[in-house]
Amino acid sequence: MSEGLLTPTMEDYLETIFNLERRTKAIRVKDIAQSMGVKLPTVTSMLNTLIQKGLVNHEKYEYVELTGEGSKIAQEIDRRHGILRSFLIDILKIDAKLAEEDACKMEHAISPDTLERLLLFMEFVEVCPRAGSEWLKYFSQYCRDGRPKDDCLEHMKGFLDQYSTKLKDMEARKGVKKMADILLKELSPGKKGRIARVTGSGSIRRRILDMGIVPGAIVEMERVAPLGDPVEVKVKGYHLSLRKDEASHVYVGPL
Repeated sequence: MSEGLLTPTMEDYLETIFNLERRTKAIRVKDIAQSMGVKLPTVTSMLNTLIQKGLVNHEKYEYVELTGEGSKIAQEIDRRHGILRSFLIDILKIDAKLAEEDACKMEHAISPDTLERLLLFMEFVEVCPRAGSEWLKYFSQYCRDGRPKDDCLEHMKGFLDQYSTKLKDMEARKGVKKMADILLKELSPGKKGRIARVTGSGSIRRRILDMGIVPGAIVEMERVAPLGDPVEVKVKGYHLSLRKDEASHVYVGPL
């Protein structure tokens, strides 16, 4: 099944079921109807279409679940949504409610190449010493007030001071032993790092790499379950869950 053969409405249903599955494994037609704000017959009709396409399993009066192919497509749709929503809120500083609405529309039309370039741009803004949070703060002021003629010189001076400090820090670190990498599970929730290496061999290492957890990628810790199993992270826009034995093979360094 090609994702390109699906209509935006079909994709919305797959994404809704995918997100419901995160909260509960027992999904009924009424849960989908309530989540999407539509009537039960409408959901039933769409489920029949998705069943014919091999994307959903559902018997009358039974629970609804995505097939393997349906889950794969839904995860990619959800990934697109998350990246676009993050770009609109974190980079463009759009109101969260409006960003959510626009991301829902944009996720159906954006090409894979454009999405990946957008993700790289977001990472670039985050790690480049010439950008960062202060740079985005000035962008917010620009959106609100236009070009600050009187403050522009002061902003430039402030930028030079900050940049000079960063240069001194980078030069000072040259003679200091590099900070040791830590295990992924030791990364605090909400913190980010860059994947340094993946150890182990065989099927476990292959599975980790296939998930997109590869050296050089930026990873954000979302949640560590009690006893450290599982570990939930975000990599390249994907929300991933790693078992304790898998997370013990991933090392993370600073950005």
